[in-house]
Amino acid sequence: MSLLADTINQALDFFGSGGGVMYPLLLVSMALWVLIIRKSRELVISRREERGVAECLASLARNELIGAEWQQAVMRNFLRLGMQDCGDDLKLMEQLTKGIGTKVDGSVKAILVLAGVAPLLGLLGTVSGMITTFDVIAGFGTGNARAMALGISEALVTTQTGLVVAVPGLIIGNLLLRRVEGVKNRMDLFVRALVTAKREGQLSV
Repeated sequence: MSLLADTINQALDFFGSGGGVMYPLLLVSMALWVLIIRKSRELVISRREERGVAECLASLARNELIGAEWQQAVMRNFLRLGMQDCGDDLKLMEQLTKGIGTKVDGSVKAILVLAGVAPLLGLLGTVSGMITTFDVIAGFGTGNARAMALGISEALVTTQTGLVVAVPGLIIGNLLLRRVEGVKNRMDLFVRALVTAKREGQLSV
């Protein structure tokens, strides 16, 4: 129990030594990891629920919707359009995927933005800490080592915290971005299969 208490006290001391910038850094970190966990879970579930093109075409012929959420959304658009003339294939593909790509992208861009904001907040804390240090030097010279150490500590702690928040966020954010691009590529192939089936008269809805 004392070990836990010591750990908590050390964490609070570390947090307090970073100054006011640590609060927005904490908020950024919490928001970042909430988005990462939510998007990772969403991609895992989506991949698990995806069905092959042939299986989806067979279900669509029965006016049923199966597969991942994005597959169901595409087929729902297909059923809504029916067999009406939608112009060329490119226009039809755009109508089938309208709004779905944005939803698949989800919060990945927000994750990368938050990961980019974190080191900037760390830099702000660095500047703030150095200003504090220079104010101490201007007021007391170099004789007040404790006051100087507080400013230097603020500068270093915020810089370190900003990097600790940003680096994992950027790495995981880019991995999620690659996964999302994979989903969008599979979506493109899926939509092409639907358009081909429609043009060849394999589907009548």
